[in-house]
Amino acid sequence: MSNNNEKNKGGFDRFRDRHPILVNSALMALALVALGYIALLFIDVFTSHGQQVQVPDVRNMPLEKAIDILEDAGLRWEISDSTTFYENYKPGTVIDQDPKAKSYIKKIRIIYLNVNAMHAPIIPLPKLVDLPGRQGMATLKAMGFKHVVMDSVPSEMGGLILQVTVDGHNVAPGKPVSVNSQIKITVGDGSIVDLNPEQIIDPEMMDSIDEANYQDAQKTYEEEMKAAQARAEQERKAQAAEEKKDQNKDKKKDQDKKADKDKDKKKN
Repeated sequence: MSNNNEKNKGGFDRFRDRHPILVNSALMALALVALGYIALLFIDVFTSHGQQVQVPDVRNMPLEKAIDILEDAGLRWEISDSTTFYENYKPGTVIDQDPKAKSYIKKIRIIYLNVNAMHAPIIPLPKLVDLPGRQGMATLKAMGFKHVVMDSVPSEMGGLILQVTVDGHNVAPGKPVSVNSQIKITVGDGSIVDLNPEQIIDPEMMDSIDEANYQDAQKTYEEEMKAAQARAEQERKAQAAEEKKDQNKDKKKDQDKKADKDKDKKKN
């Protein structure tokens, strides 16, 4: 009976019965090859391998319109900065973008948008009365106030700030004020000399004091700007290194995939 069963079995079945370990090992190897091929396909899908799109130019557009264009192109986006206000741009306008327009990227990349703030920053007005006029000017400009003018009125003390107005109104120190407000500093000219001559400050000495205070304030402002530029440069370098790392990974995957295909061809 067993001999009849042996005769009825096909060639593969007889081979499997005689060499079960060899057959099972071969089947496992084929299964691993199939799983590896499927894994490569999924990697290509999830990493958008080989799928690149050209970045549209959304600069100088309202944020809503820029978002529509990017999403229609299948791209993701994030706002990298929306706190700085530029007078030459409308509020909510895209000022810059990264990656740059017309460059080619994968769809998984994120487009970072630098958007103009909806309104100018609000800063508490510092206490300026009794300070030298030039020091007051330097202080306000270093804080970011855009429109600062200075005039003079007759006074006993020369060169010191007597009054500060914001958009034509007296404003108490510490009150929040827009950096785009029109600020006027009123300084005494020292022309009233008959009341108490001992209080008159030598104009040349006052100029030297004002110049030193101005230079100190300007130096502090320049140092802060350099530090901000250095931070931005570090961020750009880090992003460039990350992009290069991604490119190397893609290149390695391509090489591995090509090597697998060459192996398959040799086997066949």
